[in-house]
Amino acid sequence: MKIMLVLAGFVLMIAYCVISTSDMAEAEEVLGTGTESLIGGDLTDPEDNGEPDADKGYDAIFSSNEEPGFGGGEFSFNVFDNRLGPINDKWCCGKGGGIPDEGLWIMAEFEEQYALTHFTVSSANDVPARDPTVWEVQGSNDGKKFETIYAHDGDSFWDQRLQVVLFEAGEDYDKQKTGYRFFRHVTFDTVANPAGAYFQIGEIEFFGDDSYPVDPKAKLATTWGHLKNAR
Repeated sequence: MKIMLVLAGFVLMIAYCVISTSDMAEAEEVLGTGTESLIGGDLTDPEDNGEPDADKGYDAIFSSNEEPGFGGGEFSFNVFDNRLGPINDKWCCGKGGGIPDEGLWIMAEFEEQYALTHFTVSSANDVPARDPTVWEVQGSNDGKKFETIYAHDGDSFWDQRLQVVLFEAGEDYDKQKTGYRFFRHVTFDTVANPAGAYFQIGEIEFFGDDSYPVDPKAKLATTWGHLKNAR
């Protein structure tokens, strides 16, 4: 009887360790709240000298399938302005009909290929029901075919407003085996969807390593340099 109890306890201990290790591997890290908790120096603005009102000084070309642009009215590019706050320091949208099947996406295009080593996503300043609950970070080399790097389907990660959460390769998602020129964040659902202003996000920071293996067959856009120089 004692042997059986000891074995049962040993099994429970192993199960606890396995569950705990799994939970730790999936756990995200909260860096704090507010602009001062952002890491800074990410791929879109390594020098932290971007001018969002003029869309100048960034090392990426931005695009979105809804509300492209900085400022104006809580437009999508505000997630790359290096600021957390209300109004034009966030992206908030809510057109009639709710989130489309393709999701609401914001994308950064780079001249070089990078493997995503870590990234941050921050909540906006109000209304937790607008936080993304089903979303992905994706990579591409032609801007058309995308691979899922990180996916979440569940409750919101944030328990405070303007909260910065860090996700790291090898802990929160698989280490990248290839590099990408395009990274995009796609939201498929929120608690508030599709009522009213059903979605918002505060800031996104992408960090990458260009020494990782890259796809030699990637099609590099010939217009990238012209577009960057024209901005």
